Amino acid sequence: MLGSPITKRRWRNFRSNNRAFWSLIIFSGLFTLSLFAEFIANDKPIFVSYRGEIHMPIFTFYPETRFGGDFKTEAAYKEVEVEC
Repeated sequence: MLGSPITKRRWRNFRSNNRAFWSLIIFSGLFTLSLFAEFIANDKPIFVSYRGEIHMPIFTFYPETRFGGDFKTEAAYKEVEVEC
């Protein structure tokens, strides 16, 4: 992976600096977490249990009528009338 001797020496020097190395680890972890931000902090629930059935609105469209609503539009999951 690390080919030339100069690159190996630079990597060894970087690893010897604990603050820089741990900053890289933390930054990489936060960056990886940010890649899933749309999935984690979405306005749709990941799982919905309604009358014994399990639904996954994050992957499939469910109309409001499926959860006891009046319209065939996308369910507003936080409304009291449609609350699961």
